[in-house]
Amino acid sequence: MKRSVVIIVSLLAAASAFAAGSGGGGGGGGGGYGGSSGTVPVPAKPTTAQDWYNVGYNASDKGHFAEAIQDFKTAISLKSDYAEAYNMLGYCSRRSGDIKKSFDYYDTALKLKPNFPEAREYLGEAFLQDGNLAKAVQQYVILQKAGDKNAKVLLNSISDFVNKQS
Repeated sequence: MKRSVVIIVSLLAAASAFAAGSGGGGGGGGGGYGGSSGTVPVPAKPTTAQDWYNVGYNASDKGHFAEAIQDFKTAISLKSDYAEAYNMLGYCSRRSGDIKKSFDYYDTALKLKPNFPEAREYLGEAFLQDGNLAKAVQQYVILQKAGDKNAKVLLNSISDFVNKQS
């Protein structure tokens, strides 16, 4: 445990230096829904991008990631700049084991909405899943500088990752 704290503190110091010069960060809410935490309302016949997003969100909440991916893609076909749908495509791809594709989706979400905390937190989780602790810590620092609650979620995941490595 002591070793993991030293590692995290060292990485945070390095990442802080990175973030100070990166220009990344800032506040801004996520919009849409950030992750799996319950169902959202869906009309009987979805027609809008938001409807399809909600259908996909509900599918992802049940662990039906392949179905959710199709729903989020439908949402994006109706609204090409739908950062929240790209974020959830990243989430579902990551949870399905396609980590490389998830990076592309998170990158698109953050290009559309640079101050998107949920996408930054999920991107950090993806970096951990890919074994890249330093890049996960960079996302944490950006979230922490923004004062976003997602920083704590990512820090817990970072701590778990480091403890598993010890």
